[in-house]
Amino acid sequence: MILSCPACSAEVQFKSRSSVFGVCSFCSSTLVRHDMKLESIGKMAQLPPDLSPIQIGSAGRFNGSHFEIIGRKKMAWESGLWTEWYVMFDKGQDGWLAEAQGTWALTQVKEGATIPDKNSLVIGNTYNLGGKVFELDDIKECTCSGSSGELPMQANKGQKSVSADFTGQDGTMASIDYSEATPVLYLGKYLEFEDFKFTNLREVDGW
Repeated sequence: MILSCPACSAEVQFKSRSSVFGVCSFCSSTLVRHDMKLESIGKMAQLPPDLSPIQIGSAGRFNGSHFEIIGRKKMAWESGLWTEWYVMFDKGQDGWLAEAQGTWALTQVKEGATIPDKNSLVIGNTYNLGGKVFELDDIKECTCSGSSGELPMQANKGQKSVSADFTGQDGTMASIDYSEATPVLYLGKYLEFEDFKFTNLREVDGW
């Protein structure tokens, strides 16, 4: 789907039907999609440069399926930064590729699972999430440092959220986003960079 930016009239492409938020690559306007119309709600500050080889347009494979990266949001908390890359699979499913300090994990939403109350969580305890057992690693308040491309939710600079991260067996992991009235559970797996078989990477010294 290609729409026109209401601020500069440039073409803005939305590849995922789930995407409701985007950033114009020409004028940096932050855009909210209402069906076939776009609403400009401000400007997105320039994201600081990083050393990631990933970029919007990079592609890879996960569990035998091909995906393309179509958006990103930078997140910050008291102990550092990480990047959430929004991915779209060939069959229409979406997911998130988390990049943090040399670790890589891809997660997808798990519908219908029982999610523990945020106030009941205790670091180090185990929880049954989506039929698997995970140990809680941390629960943290974080802030969006900026975003680009297209995303399935608004991700304005300065927007606050709360997330809990869990690890399971054999590289499995889980994350719960408590930002909305109804928390969202994501299940996935840690993999090595090479396992994703990335293509169309950005040239970065050292990679």
